[in-house]
This record gives sequence, structure tokens and C-alpha cells, in this order.
Amino acid sequence: MSIFKTYYPTLKFIFKFVLTYIILVAIYNYYLSFFRHQTDYLTLWVGKIVSGIYKLFGMDVQSIPIETEPGLKLIVHGQYVARIVEGCTAMSVIIMFVAFIISFGQHIKRTLMFALAGSVAIFVFNLFRIVLLGYILYAFPPYQDVAHRIIFPALIYGFVVFLWIIFIKKCNA
Repeated sequence: MSIFKTYYPTLKFIFKFVLTYIILVAIYNYYLSFFRHQTDYLTLWVGKIVSGIYKLFGMDVQSIPIETEPGLKLIVHGQYVARIVEGCTAMSVIIMFVAFIISFGQHIKRTLMFALAGSVAIFVFNLFRIVLLGYILYAFPPYQDVAHRIIFPALIYGFVVFLWIIFIKKCNA
């Protein structure tokens, strides 16, 4: 029984993380189940916001639904540069972030407030990540593979780790 006491905090963290993660993924998958053959509302919203950000910079950009699959075409100055699909919404990243925060949190109110604020921050960060990636795909096509597969995933996951560190050091004391 003393081995259980020794590892209790770790086991509690893992249990809370897995349970929270499973619940949030189940809720998100339930939402997605209503959009089997069409683009879901969150992806449409992301496309609309991304287009709006480009327009703020004076660029001619459209995000229009793809006829043959769920997702949007990102068209920059008449050139089809990328697809915005469900995975571009950062929801899987936000779910992982929230599961960690809830699992590690010690104070309910601070934990939930940080989970909400962090989720919004990740969502906004992701919008600018999509905008910058779309611009690189348009202006620097030879760099699209390294940008999409290495640099931009590192940015979003690095931002999440940064938020986790802030939470652990500042909000969870």
C-alpha cells in the first residue's frame, strides 16, 4: 500500500488527464458527427476570421467551401494556396491544453479561468498562425513543406507549453 501512496499524485494526475481528455474528445466528436459530409461551423468561422485578417492588411483573400469534401479553399489574390479543414481550428490542441490544466490544477476557480483564457489565447494565436502560413504558401511556395510540417506545429505546441509553464508557476501556487 505504501507504493500507492508514493505514486498517488502521479496516478491522480494521469487519471484526471485521461478522463478529462476522453470527455472533451467525446463532446467534440459528437459535435463533428453532425457534419459528416460538410464543413462544420467552427471551421467556417475560422475561415471567415482568417479572410478578415488578410483583408485588414489589404489583401484579396477568400475562404470558400470545397465542393467535394469538408473544408475551405484559401484563395490569396486569385491563387488557391491551401485548404482550411477541421484540424486547422486548433480544437485538438485546446482539448489537450484544457485536460492538462484541469489535471494539474489545484484551485477550481483559477484553473477554470486559466483554461478558458488559455483556450481563447490558443484560438487567437492559431488564427494568426494560419494567416502567416497562408502567406508563406502564397509568397514562398518552396518553403511550404517545412513551414507546414515543422515550423508552424512547433509554434502552436511551443505556445501551449509556454501557457502550461505560466499556469504551473503563476496560477497554481
